[in-house]
Formats: sequence, C-alpha cells, structure tokens
Amino acid sequence: MSNMTDILTNPDQFFSELSQRDVNLKTPFLIVLVSAIIGAIYAMMMFRVMMSSLPEEVAVIFSAFATIGAISNLITPFISWVLCAAAFYAVSMLFKGEGSFSRVFEFVGYGFVPTIIASVVGIVTTMIITPAVGFPLDDPELLQQTMMQHLSRSGPAMTVSAIIQFLLLLWSVIIWIFGVKHARNLGTGHAIITVLAVPAAFFLLWCILLICIIAAAA
Repeated sequence: MSNMTDILTNPDQFFSELSQRDVNLKTPFLIVLVSAIIGAIYAMMMFRVMMSSLPEEVAVIFSAFATIGAISNLITPFISWVLCAAAFYAVSMLFKGEGSFSRVFEFVGYGFVPTIIASVVGIVTTMIITPAVGFPLDDPELLQQTMMQHLSRSGPAMTVSAIIQFLLLLWSVIIWIFGVKHARNLGTGHAIITVLAVPAAFFLLWCILLICIIAAAA
C-alpha cells in the first residue's frame, strides 16, 4: 500500500492502490477520532480565551457552553463522516457508480487528515493571539482601546490562519474527489461533480432559506 504521506501528496495513486485491498475502517476511524479530539481541544482553548476576559459570574455560565462546544466537536466529525459518505454515494448513483458504501465510507474518512492540520493551526494561532492580560471591563473607553490594540497586533496572524484553514478545506475536497473516483469507479469529472454537488446543494438551500426569511420579514 502507498505510504500514508501519499494521501496528502498523491491521493490519486493512494486510493488507486488502496482500492485493491479489502475495506478496512480502522485507519480512517483513527483519523476522524484524532480530528475530533484536536478539534475539541481547539474549541476549549477558544472558549477559555473568551472566558478569561469575562466577569467570574458570567464565566461560570460560559464554561457550560464551553463543555457543550467541546462535546459537539467530538461528535460532529463522525456525523460529518457518515453524512458526506452517504451524500457522495447517493450522488454518484446518478453516474452509475460501482462500488460499495463501505468503500466510500472508508475513503471519505481519509479526507479528514487536513482537518487535523487545520485544528493544529487554529490552536497555534490561538496561543499566539491570546492576550497576556484580560480586558479592562470596568472602563468602556479603555476596553475599546485595548481591544483595538489587540486586534491590530493579532489581525495578521488571524488572517494567515484563516487562509491556511481555507486551503486545508480545499485539500480535503481534493482528497474526497479522488477517494470517490476510486471507491465508485468514476471518471475524474464525475467525481468532481459528485463531491462539489454536496456543498453546492447546501449553499442553494441556505440561499433559499435566507430569501424566505427576508420575504417573511418584509
């Protein structure tokens, strides 16, 4: 089997060779699990940064949301894994794809490797931009001044982090395209349509929902 680094550098070859072997969910499960754990740590760090500048009585309430957020980040990757695999499998049926759902499910799991890197980037960025001292909540004018100074210092790091995480998301999409291609024996073009059809459908539904909300409020 290809070296695991090929999943990032040459996913086409990686899945081509992996498709010759029996379905094995152990490795993709571990990948999604690591992604979930690091994502939960990232969420906890973000909440901790926000709580550090809140009054004690508010921070206690906020800590409950932090716990819920961490649990959500532990569960969400597994839900996304199932939903993405199901969606890719269903859409690929339009192109008469051949291959089992378990194979699609396996290959989609490998696409979470970039999300591990993205969460690590987020953790590092959070450590960089975390203020050394809390914000002065008792003085609104000083609070605004302190926040503006902090944003001016942390802005470039946040921008770079956002760009990197967006590129890593695209990396996941590329991995999924080649994964679906080999899992369902599709052409590259049909695999691209299969994978991109899912976010396109969600975007369309979001636009329709937004239009309905605006129309109802008018």
